[in-house]
Amino acid sequence: MLDPFSERAKDLLKEFGSINEFMNAIPNIVTIEEVVGRLKVIKYKENTNKFMDVQDIRDLAQFYALLGALAFSPYGLELELVKKANLIIYSERIRRAEKIRPEEISLPIQLAVEFPVNDIKVLERVFRGLPQYTIKISEFLELLPGEKLSNYYIYKGLVYLKKEDLMKIWEMAFERNIEKAVNLLYEIRDDLPEFYTELLGEIRNFAEEEFKTRFRDVKSGILKPELFPPCVKNALRGVPQGLRNYAITVLLTSFLSYARICPNPPKRNIRIRDCIDDLKVIKEEILPMIIEAANRCSPPFFEDQPNEIKNIWYHLGFGYTANPTLEDSGNSTWYFPPNCEKIRANAPQLCTPDKHCKYIRNPLTYYLRRLYMEGKKNAPKGGNKGREE
Repeated sequence: MLDPFSERAKDLLKEFGSINEFMNAIPNIVTIEEVVGRLKVIKYKENTNKFMDVQDIRDLAQFYALLGALAFSPYGLELELVKKANLIIYSERIRRAEKIRPEEISLPIQLAVEFPVNDIKVLERVFRGLPQYTIKISEFLELLPGEKLSNYYIYKGLVYLKKEDLMKIWEMAFERNIEKAVNLLYEIRDDLPEFYTELLGEIRNFAEEEFKTRFRDVKSGILKPELFPPCVKNALRGVPQGLRNYAITVLLTSFLSYARICPNPPKRNIRIRDCIDDLKVIKEEILPMIIEAANRCSPPFFEDQPNEIKNIWYHLGFGYTANPTLEDSGNSTWYFPPNCEKIRANAPQLCTPDKHCKYIRNPLTYYLRRLYMEGKKNAPKGGNKGREE
């Protein structure tokens, strides 16, 4: 298989009925040791050959097993590791393929079949052979924004590509598709078998060794409001009557508490007392931000709804109270941030997407991704133990 996101791959997945059923079947198809072995191509490039002819279903199972593990820690060096290893495997398969059919790759390409007679000699001279594939200009620019079209042959609204051009675009699309798939699996991770959390532990061990000087999981720490998603920033500015309960009690309370205390919860029925030893971080950091946002509302939220402060504690999992103790944690559910679809349905005024929102399905994964990108940008150069591509 040349691409696990291709139409051919999608047809194979349909045999399992749904992605949920496939994810549940994976532990019966592959072992954790086998899946982790896939990552070792980063350290030992000679291992790449053993993954060139893996049976299609087994190949998809190995690949999606890694994505299922990432659903429990969607952004961090584990993601970087999984991306890098699979780029090595699939890009090598594409390089070795004599001819790539459109259904074998996750790009909207077609085979190049039409060339103006007068241009053939020029094309053969400039490109050292005729381009083999085409893609619409609009789709090309979406995948490679800012790329100079003057570097390519254009005819009838199509960009003509040689194999090396195709590889360049495919790599961009492949990384994007991995993030998109992980965000999708993040929504169903509570239904995934324990196999995936065990696999994540093994991936994390390998990542810690491979990225020794850079390794850090996204853990609790000082909040970075500049990296918050637009919906959260809108709620922090204050909202009019009618939106206050959703913006303050539902969205802000859940987002700020998870982002500050437990940004990568291993499961959704976790309690705050599983993550902190006292309530200081809530009372001194999280509540003040919620109260400030509530005071910016029109009218101020707690002025005419004073009992809503008890509802804040209820949504944090302490029951309906104004004076909780840590031991009260678990008296109610610690509500997880609503996903983007629910925000659009219940409070569309809060949803003003920016460029980072694409493929994101939950405000918390937006924040985790921004933290990950920030950490990657600021990482020291040459910090990997293994070789970088």
